[in-house]
Amino acid sequence: MKRYLRCTIALLLYGFTVRSQNLQLHVEIRDDKQSPVQNATVSLYQLPDSSLKFRKVVSADVNIPVNSQTNYLLKISVVGMETHTRNLFIADSSINIPVVLHPVVGNLGGVTVVSKKPLVKQEDDKTIVEAEPLANSSTNAYEVLEKTPGAIVDQDGNVYLNSTIPATVYINGREMKLSSADLTSLLKSLPAGSVSKIEILRTPSAKYDAASSGGIINIVLKKGVKLGTSGSANIAYFQGVYATQTAGVSINRGTGKVNSYLSYQFTRRNNFEELNSDRFISRDTSLLTQRSYTTYPYVNNYISAGTDITFTKKFNLSYDARFSYNKGNSYAINAIDITNGLSNNLLGKNESDINNSNKSTYFSNNISSKYKIDSLGSEWTAQVDYSYYSNNNGQDYRNLSYLPLKNPVSGDGSNLNRKNILTAQTDLTLKFPEKFTVEAGAKFSFSNSNNSSAYFKDTGNNNRFVDVYQTNTFRYKETVGAVYLQASKTIWGFTIKPGVRLELTDINGRQTVPKDTVLSIRRTDVFPYVYLKHNLFRIFNFPSMLVANIVIRKSIKRPYYEILNPYPRYVDQYLFDAGNPKLKPQFTTNYELNITYEDIPVIAVGINDTKDIFSNVTYQDPVTKIAYRTWDNLGKNKEIYARLVGGLPPGGKFFFYLGGQYNYNKYEGFYQGLPLNYKRGSWTFFMFQEWKLARTLTVNMQGFIRTKGLQNLYELNTFGGMFVSANKSFLKKKLNVILSVNDLLRTNHVSFKLQQGDVNASGERINDTRRIGLTIRYSFGIKPKEEKKTNFEGPSDSN
Repeated sequence: MKRYLRCTIALLLYGFTVRSQNLQLHVEIRDDKQSPVQNATVSLYQLPDSSLKFRKVVSADVNIPVNSQTNYLLKISVVGMETHTRNLFIADSSINIPVVLHPVVGNLGGVTVVSKKPLVKQEDDKTIVEAEPLANSSTNAYEVLEKTPGAIVDQDGNVYLNSTIPATVYINGREMKLSSADLTSLLKSLPAGSVSKIEILRTPSAKYDAASSGGIINIVLKKGVKLGTSGSANIAYFQGVYATQTAGVSINRGTGKVNSYLSYQFTRRNNFEELNSDRFISRDTSLLTQRSYTTYPYVNNYISAGTDITFTKKFNLSYDARFSYNKGNSYAINAIDITNGLSNNLLGKNESDINNSNKSTYFSNNISSKYKIDSLGSEWTAQVDYSYYSNNNGQDYRNLSYLPLKNPVSGDGSNLNRKNILTAQTDLTLKFPEKFTVEAGAKFSFSNSNNSSAYFKDTGNNNRFVDVYQTNTFRYKETVGAVYLQASKTIWGFTIKPGVRLELTDINGRQTVPKDTVLSIRRTDVFPYVYLKHNLFRIFNFPSMLVANIVIRKSIKRPYYEILNPYPRYVDQYLFDAGNPKLKPQFTTNYELNITYEDIPVIAVGINDTKDIFSNVTYQDPVTKIAYRTWDNLGKNKEIYARLVGGLPPGGKFFFYLGGQYNYNKYEGFYQGLPLNYKRGSWTFFMFQEWKLARTLTVNMQGFIRTKGLQNLYELNTFGGMFVSANKSFLKKKLNVILSVNDLLRTNHVSFKLQQGDVNASGERINDTRRIGLTIRYSFGIKPKEEKKTNFEGPSDSN
């Protein structure tokens, strides 16, 4: 660790020495209302040879390294505004230039739009991935997330960024506080076209919830546009083993200060999962072999609407609402053979038929406001969000025993899960001259969950009675209050941002059926955060400099409602899922050094040091051969990771973005009362490529691969996926026809091994992942205006 710190300090000092030889050109970009301009492209050319020295998409302000006694040409452009150009001479000191951009005046009706956003860009502490090229070959938001570069989604719906700790998933900046299964179901109910962008925060600052040890994935859903009346209609068909059909329409209306939108999407889908496993029972050397096949047909309706009102130049208010209704079923056939592991003689032969009918409802609405305090970018935001989620599941099953021959055992029941989440938040950002910023805020979150289940059983004598093992009532309330303060200052070329977050947690759970059990957690925690940034040096005569960033932060992962609920959930006659009300939260301290180029991540190395880690574990009864999947605090884990990303910038005919990450984990603790010492490393690779074969034809390819590694004590073999799509436009780019193939090589299935304690199991899971799809999308009305090129006595952007 000392050597790591010495190398880091030496690297920064070397960067400071190189940087001190350069001056700074500070450009402030405002519109004619003195509001900061977002997504402006700033280019700087050195004269007289017109060589490009700097280009970057910025928001409001930018600092550009320049040389003394040099002539430059500055060009600033943004969609919908006039392009600004200016000749500059840098003498012997840094200079500050205010720039005011004016809207383009003219009739927009005949203008064709070609505004292209980069797939990946960096803004402050988050990586932003534009969703459109990913959504073109997807049927829902879950598949968009699967294809996001740098995010790995397992078959249980957990998302991984830097580490083996799952990331926290937000929708529109709000944590959903759902189990991975419920969250997966929700994301699959959201249309792919409803996703605007994916925000990735690998090391969130004190502004964000501390419950983000694995980072944050924020799925930002689309809202209306602010230019006249427009809309789009879409229809798509995807065929794998089973088919998916989806169709929808969206309408946007912008009239001056009021902008509104409305969208609807219908989806009918069927999917399957094949699960094959072998579990060795050491007590009698028997082998339990399961072959399960399940289909999941469902129908979903999704509606979203909202409005945004601009009262003054400084104040606006918006309201958004979303509703999703999902009706589905599952049909499972589970064949089970029990053999002698030594002689291979058949000892038992069973079959389970399990049917589920499910209805789930999701409703979310949000009211938010923003007040612009000054022209420097200071602002005050406030918002209140309420979400409701319900899941009503009915189940019936039948267990047949052929060897030995026994009476069939049947059961049926229902489970109702309701969740209400209320969140209120306010944030204040104050920007001062001399690059000094202060941020402060407060947040209150309340979650109320109720779960009730009633099950009945018949052992074969036509006597239906209450199944007391599965009948359960559990109520859960979680209240988290938080305040934070952080400040950033640039001095001597260094930007330092320290912060602190205080969170008060109050959790209460009570099981009333089958017996009265109470859990209570009350705690107050402080989470420090430190961020340090400094320019390093240029390489290969690139126009911009490499930038080094150091982050140190502490975070928490709280056990959520579903894994605290002790209710046993029936999977099949030899497997149950159950929560653990005795779980403790786990704490992680993260240290990371990363290097960026033009705000794009390039290299990162880091350490995650986790205490009281809780993980999914499996225990089994050697007599009944029934396995119980639950959660337990196992001990501690130290993880070391390294990440490398590279690519070719967009703008030409070919663009690619690719990266690789290595994770090394060392577990120390106890499992089933025995010492647990486990070490394992794993590689992850991801890529995105785009070819512009013609003005109206684009081909995309995305893919990922994850080598053999460890997850929740399971050994996962290598798996991955490749996704290809071709987008052809017609009718002046109003009509798009998209042909796509998901999981082209059918490699996105997982085989696993579990060898811990007295559990020795292996198997594989296969889903309906390889599908070919055809999507047709038609856009109507007025589109955002394409930026027109202007003639000026300087070089073009193609240089």
